[in-house]
Amino acid sequence: MIRRSKLFSALLVAGLLGMAGSAAAAEIQIINKDKAGVGLNDTTPATPVGGNQGTTRGQQAQIVFNFAAYMWGAVLKSTVPIQVDANFGPLQCDANGTVLGSTGTLGYAAFTDANSLPAGAKLNLWYPGALVNMYLGTDATPTTSDMSMSFNGALGTSTCLPDSGWYFGLDGNTPAGKSNLLNVMLHEMGHGLGFAGRSTLSSGALSGSRNDIYSSYAYGNTAQKYWGDMTNAQRKAAALDDGKLVFRGPNVMAEAPLALGPPPVLLATTPGGSLGGFEYAAASYGPAPTAQNFSGNVVVGISGADSQGCVPFDNAAAIAGHVAIVDRGTCSFQLKSVNAEAAGATAVILANNTTGVLTPGGDASYANPTIPTLLISQADGATLKQHVSDASVSLGFGSGLAGTDAAGAVLLYAPTTLASGSSFSHYDTRLSPNALMEYAESPDLKGHINLDLTPALFKDEGWQLNETGQMLLTCNTGVPTWIPGGIVIGANVYSNAKTIAVSAAHFGIYRTSMLAYAADLAAKQLISAPQATSLNACLSDAELHNQFNAWGNGLPDPSVPTGPVAVQLTNGVALGGQSGTAGGSSLYKLDVPAGALALTLRTLGGTGDVSLFVKVGAEPSETDNDFKSVHAGTNSESVAVSRPVAGTYYIKVVGVTAFSGVTVQGSFVQPAQ
Repeated sequence: MIRRSKLFSALLVAGLLGMAGSAAAAEIQIINKDKAGVGLNDTTPATPVGGNQGTTRGQQAQIVFNFAAYMWGAVLKSTVPIQVDANFGPLQCDANGTVLGSTGTLGYAAFTDANSLPAGAKLNLWYPGALVNMYLGTDATPTTSDMSMSFNGALGTSTCLPDSGWYFGLDGNTPAGKSNLLNVMLHEMGHGLGFAGRSTLSSGALSGSRNDIYSSYAYGNTAQKYWGDMTNAQRKAAALDDGKLVFRGPNVMAEAPLALGPPPVLLATTPGGSLGGFEYAAASYGPAPTAQNFSGNVVVGISGADSQGCVPFDNAAAIAGHVAIVDRGTCSFQLKSVNAEAAGATAVILANNTTGVLTPGGDASYANPTIPTLLISQADGATLKQHVSDASVSLGFGSGLAGTDAAGAVLLYAPTTLASGSSFSHYDTRLSPNALMEYAESPDLKGHINLDLTPALFKDEGWQLNETGQMLLTCNTGVPTWIPGGIVIGANVYSNAKTIAVSAAHFGIYRTSMLAYAADLAAKQLISAPQATSLNACLSDAELHNQFNAWGNGLPDPSVPTGPVAVQLTNGVALGGQSGTAGGSSLYKLDVPAGALALTLRTLGGTGDVSLFVKVGAEPSETDNDFKSVHAGTNSESVAVSRPVAGTYYIKVVGVTAFSGVTVQGSFVQPAQ
């Protein structure tokens, strides 16, 4: 389950046995299990936000659910639909904590017969139901969905943290204090697809005396054994061996350098020089430590007979305006931070009372501090306290890859205190940048364009991934669905196309929205110039009509006459400020009456280079046109027609290079009356 800004988990259920193979992009079907008026059927009015055009709270939640399904469906291959039972009703929200969501994986199975083992599968390991079906090429449990997902639909309402709430946008622009519903849904769907182990961590026992595909890659650096080779006692210990439990899947290890950066460290200096860069773990409560909110001189917090910070500080005046350092022990981490904040500290350093570092956990008994907290090792804490009279700290970066061991394996979350639903089945919080499948909800996640190391892990488990250009029906956009390291711009293109089509009232809205979306991708440099060109080729009117007919309601724009969708020009009126990408095009039209004496169609001004193509009664192209003007290196193009026939003249402006500020004008001369 997911707790507010903290815990994610998968609740796992066993299943049956299977065999066989797979191919096409996966279809993930969201099955609404909410009652009328509740959750996904909530009729509370809502304002469209961040690309989500839903007008009720329930509609917006449904759109986010489907967007997450489109994203993972684009990345993964399977000929068998993946079914998800979905709920968005109230969950726990009280003094004991707030559950954001939970996932149950249904239909676990193992392949036990070597003679019928599907290609790529492994014997005698549990597989999640959706992956079993991929191997089988058929649904092994047709009357049962593959996972169940529940999210707290009450979050942000009067009954559950009203100052908080969900961000329903699809663009990653999450406001401070909100939880990004798309990131959370992508995370939870990841659990249901296979990012989870099945062992009983409190005892170390394997489920049904059999290991699972995820855990088969887990390795304990202390025991120097893979998970399935350990004893129950060794597995129990490994689940609590912070910083020593890793995932050794070959794809995850190969892609770690593409997804991860250098580790963040606490830089400590004195006038005499550097004390070093200390590894740290950020607290699961309060704001995340950043270079902006974590710097200054260090003062030891004195509280009674010790420096543990369990009671109000005696030296509050000395602490005020500085970074407080206190020792771990006796009371909760969060209480220490609360007392430091009350003394006026700008940030808190917790010195461990044992080797290594661990993530300081929260305590619902106390307020959530507004200052950042991190924990360093006992040895580093001793070094810092030794020089506290003239030491200052800031945040920076060390060497190597954050969240990996010496062999390049990626750390799994294994806090020294077992966290039910979080330990083991997540990446460790030391990964930097933060990963989608860490146990904590991180505000810097951009799951709509980056799934980081999760696709690599699925590939290790046996999932087939789409690694070619993203298709929009039969048109290849040239934008890769997924690339190693987890960037998924192609999947985002597909997800937005389907989402916009479903929401658009008519074709004109779909066309305008998709062209604006593609231009925004290019402007943000999320796609290259060649990719922008190939994507625009899939956004011609013909292709857009095919997409809207397949995914939308197929209705034409009632305000646009029959024929190509084009910008209407008025006789003699210049239309300025036109822009576009290299290879992109814009279509205009001018209605010319009978008897007109002369017609001039032209472009001028601005920057870049365009060409002009004209056709009467139909959309022109570079090879099919009645007139054209093509001059290299200029925006000054013109077509003059003496005694033009009456009709609608379609004018296509094509970017030879990217262009902006261009004026388009059509003029005709009418005979004197």
